[in-house]
Amino acid sequence: MKVRFIADENIPFAIIEILRKAGYDVLTVRDVAHAGIRNNELAEISLKLERIIMTRDADFAKLPKPTLSRIKVMYVKVTGDPSRMARLILDNMEDCASIFQRHDVIMLDDEGCHAL
Repeated sequence: MKVRFIADENIPFAIIEILRKAGYDVLTVRDVAHAGIRNNELAEISLKLERIIMTRDADFAKLPKPTLSRIKVMYVKVTGDPSRMARLILDNMEDCASIFQRHDVIMLDDEGCHAL
């Protein structure tokens, strides 16, 4: 599975830069829309662009089931230094990609990736 992301506005840009330097295809909300975009709008954009939404917003899991069943979301439940957060994402990317083959919404925390 080729992992391509669209980073929600709550993902620090330092993380996006680190992921890009590591070779990941990451767009920001500013690249494709406008500041303050609503979650359902970002969901629709992610479908059109065939990208996984990377977010720190747990509200994405509350989108209507028909929408959730069509999109992929990585909920990053990690705080702290962006470099440490990026390292955690990179260290778990293979496991996350594997889980995405069977699940649409996953959570990444300090223990790794989990299906939601």
